[in-house]
Formats: sequence, C-alpha cells, structure tokens
Amino acid sequence: MSPRPRVYKTEGIVLRSMNLGEADRVLTILTPRLGKLRVIAKGVRRTRSRIGGALEPFSDVQLVLAVGRTWDVVTSSSLEDPHLGLRNDLHSTAAAWYIVELADRFCEGSADSHQAFRLLAQSLSALDAPPDEVTREVVARWFELALLDAMGFRPELVRCLECGAQIEPDGNAYSPVGGGVLCSQCSHAAHGVRPISGDALKVLRHLQRSALVGVLRLHLTPTMHREIERLMHATVSAVLERELRSRDFFSEIAAREAAAAR
Repeated sequence: MSPRPRVYKTEGIVLRSMNLGEADRVLTILTPRLGKLRVIAKGVRRTRSRIGGALEPFSDVQLVLAVGRTWDVVTSSSLEDPHLGLRNDLHSTAAAWYIVELADRFCEGSADSHQAFRLLAQSLSALDAPPDEVTREVVARWFELALLDAMGFRPELVRCLECGAQIEPDGNAYSPVGGGVLCSQCSHAAHGVRPISGDALKVLRHLQRSALVGVLRLHLTPTMHREIERLMHATVSAVLERELRSRDFFSEIAAREAAAAR
C-alpha cells in the first residue's frame, strides 16, 4: 500500500471523542477505505472553532486531514449527515451508542472497513427516523447479524454446526461460542449451549437474509425480543471476548420505554 499524501480527504463516521488539553479533541473515526483512524481536531473546543459542530459522535462527515507525528490533524470538515433526529430521542441515542461501540470494537486494527462503514451508516440513518417509523431493537439486532457476517463470523442458522443436518423447526439449541444452531441430537455434546425456540430461529433467519429497510417496522413481543437479544449478546461477547459498556444502558432504556407503554 502506497503512503498517504501529506494532505488527504476521507468520509468518516465519528465513533467517539476524547478531550485533550484545554481546547483539542482526539476523535476515533470509521472510514470506508482507510479503516479506523484516530485524529486530532486542534482548538475544536473553543467557542469560535469553525469545525467543532461537525465533529460529534454519530456524525457522518467529510474531512481534510494532514499527516501528523502522532495523530493526523483535521484541517477542515463538513457535515454529510449529523443524524440530529436520533439525538432528540433517548431510546434512539442509546441504540446509536450501542451500534457505534460495536463497530468500534469489531473494526479494531482492521483496514477492510467498507462493509462495516456501510452497515453503520445505514443503521444510524434508520435510527434517525421518527420513533414510530422504526423499531430500535430490531435495528440493533439486524446490525449485530450483518456486522458479524461482514467480519467473517456469520452465525449458522440453517444447518447443524456439528453434523451438518438441516435444522428442524423445534427442539434445537444455540451455541454462542460455536456461532450457530445445533440439532437435538448434537446439542448435548457442545459446551455452553442455550435452547432456542422455533419462533426465535425464524426471526433470526429473517433478519439475517433481509435488507434493513425490510425489517424496520418488525415488532416483536417482549418475550421474543429478550430471547433473541440474549442469544445475540452471548454471540457478540464470545467473538469479542469482552462486554460492551453501552449495552446495559440501551437495554435499560428499552425496558423502561416498554414498561411505560404497558
């Protein structure tokens, strides 16, 4: 790979930021071609900064960067999409923090970021829609499955992980560590398996094969969503070998809103 020019341009989604000194900010940016970058925006916290407003988490931005010693330096920025809608709704904001952290962890040290960038951009745009037009938990579950697939960890939901047999509708188990479903004959031999209902398997298959636009209004019962959420949480945790800090916040906000609706 040839070295970057002294000054270069890239689109990026701001994943997180960290204050540095009195006026600077270090940003973690996911780009479509250059992987995940850490860059510094100098003077961005000053009141008169011309670039500060564009560099908030969740924002899709166009950046001009100059190569620096430790971090490359933001010299100018413009907004593609600030995703203002999701910032005005706590449930959508919590979902956005979760999928952004998920992308951040999965893309650690990865230069092949095109698919992850595309999936994240789609999901943030979906969460930007009015709350009555999108089911936030479904967006999160779709993003988990799509990102696992893009990063080489696609869960097997059609054939038994152990024997390769076609999975029957009921009586199966799910292995988070193995990343897929086991038939009733093989489930006893696997470590850490969990039961999976026929309906949960149907929903996961539907999410795995569908474009995001086709599932935005999919509504699940609280019981069904809890089952799917636990299975996906266990799978993501097994792959990443760590817990995500934003998950509990997202789950708490979703549970609070569900209780209020009842």
